[in-house]
Amino acid sequence: MAFRELIDTHGPRLSPADRAIVDVLLSHPTEAAFLPADQVTERAGVHVAAATRLAKKLGCTGYPQLRELFRSELLDGTDAAGRVQRRLDRADDVLGGLVSDETAALRELPAVVPADRLDAVAGRVLAARRTLVFARGNATVLSGMLARRLRRFGLLVTELPGADRDLAEELISLGPDDLVLALAFRRPPRALPPLLRTAAETGAPVVVLTDLPATFGTGEDLDVLLAPRGSSAEFQSLTAPMAVANALVLTLARLAGDRTTPALQRLDELLDRFDS
Repeated sequence: MAFRELIDTHGPRLSPADRAIVDVLLSHPTEAAFLPADQVTERAGVHVAAATRLAKKLGCTGYPQLRELFRSELLDGTDAAGRVQRRLDRADDVLGGLVSDETAALRELPAVVPADRLDAVAGRVLAARRTLVFARGNATVLSGMLARRLRRFGLLVTELPGADRDLAEELISLGPDDLVLALAFRRPPRALPPLLRTAAETGAPVVVLTDLPATFGTGEDLDVLLAPRGSSAEFQSLTAPMAVANALVLTLARLAGDRTTPALQRLDELLDRFDS
């Protein structure tokens, strides 16, 4: 049964605390679908245990299962055609509306991606023996650009292949001196969880550039660069993630100019050689 159907069915049994949580979920679905129970209940103004009670009241084993149900309904109900149409229905001026939305998304970035986070991630890239870049779908457009820019800095980069068997073969040599840089937007690719488990087993640190808040934790071996792209119910572009990726590239240049500048100069020499 879908989330909204569960709410309608169990409506008479819902307490004021239950309804407060439901209001948070339905008022801000795109964000709330990825928040942990404590953040949802904090916004609802109720005790964190209320989230578990609500989940069990609706027939779930706990709040994580309820959140997954809500998240699946949110994503499954926003097909590509519908997302484009909702964006078109909002304004007659397509370019003007798009520029306005993208500008708003870009303005949020300095608050969600502070300079010290970029410095930390750049430090990990510079310290790695090699960087393995992972992406699927539309994200491969951005991952290819990022991998190329890292190579131009003289860094050793491997773009992980799309086929799962090829990916598995590439990960045989993964070690603690490597860095996995994954890009995941809208929903995590099917191959990403096994990749993260493999990285954890080998001790390889991971950086995830994503628009999925609270889907990936942060810890000693995992950093998240969050790039919100607006409502997932509408058409979304890669403008905000690309800005974060470019900021990471520039941060690398700032922190390691003694490495990146000679590499770029060598690139110019090689381009002249091959052009001639």
